[in-house]
Amino acid sequence: MTGPITPADILPPGMLRLGFGCAGLLHGPGPAESLRLLEAAFDCGITYFDTARMYGNGGAEAVLGALAKGRRDRLIIATKAGITPPDRSLGTKALNRGARLLNRLSPRLAKHLRSPAADYRLGMFALPDLRRSLEKSLKELKTDYIDIFLLHECTETDVSDGEILGLLDLLVAQGKIRAFGIATSVDQAAAIAQSCPELSRIVQVDSNVWNLNIRRLAVRPGDLTITHSTLTTRFRELTSRLRSDPRSASRWKSALGIDALDTQALARLLLAHALHLNQHGAVLFSSYNPSNIRTSVNVAKHGVITAEQIAGLDALIRDNEPALRLEEVHRDYLRVAKPHHISG
Repeated sequence: MTGPITPADILPPGMLRLGFGCAGLLHGPGPAESLRLLEAAFDCGITYFDTARMYGNGGAEAVLGALAKGRRDRLIIATKAGITPPDRSLGTKALNRGARLLNRLSPRLAKHLRSPAADYRLGMFALPDLRRSLEKSLKELKTDYIDIFLLHECTETDVSDGEILGLLDLLVAQGKIRAFGIATSVDQAAAIAQSCPELSRIVQVDSNVWNLNIRRLAVRPGDLTITHSTLTTRFRELTSRLRSDPRSASRWKSALGIDALDTQALARLLLAHALHLNQHGAVLFSSYNPSNIRTSVNVAKHGVITAEQIAGLDALIRDNEPALRLEEVHRDYLRVAKPHHISG
């Protein structure tokens, strides 16, 4: 490890700009199956993996660490600090077992008992907390450095203390992290970019056809933008509305040249659109299905969506197509849903 680098050095030209998001690991698949999913992604050409201390109730980093064994120099690993997972200590596990037993024996009484491991802790940006989080991530990932270290769901107030920037610069100088940035809402990202631009050289936000958040960011040369939530649960709402409105489905078919009721083709188009809007950054996706992983990589590698289709989707967005007028959904970062991928 040598001195500071620019975000452009993290994702050099020619690198696959599709990253695998690890938020869904261990929420369904166990450790072995989760590792197989990561291996499938790597075998397809994905080298960017995004995780966080909170993912998988604190266990996702260890799974990614297993993937990194023998492959570390070929991976880009981004992790986050600021939200701590539930306590997984033996004592807490015992208390949880007791709480579950009480719930079975006396549900009325149990509803007044707070589960000792039910809560994540947010806003953990004090300097000792950041140091502890990083050291824990390094241990779980079985590595001596993190490529991208992100402040998870930080607000402008959280980072107003200049000591945080000083600590992050020190961690870069020590070789523990290569670069740092923020992973937060687009509103907070924009505010932080104004008040502390040094923290926002790397920004991770959700962006999709329903919000086009990436267009709200002022990206400077050399900055790195990472987007996620290309589909979200609203994709199912979109396909449902198209099925129930033949006239709208016909407009989509005319604009895009595909059967708008073909969910696979539509999902590929939305992923391609996200990649088109973020040509110098990375787009995260996730899937429990190796076939869907291969399909998504094919979109990123081979440009299977035409420029005319991209323009057609832009036109639908610009014309405020009714099928895209979906109610804004507040993202709950503490409830990890099924990963959003190519098919249901």
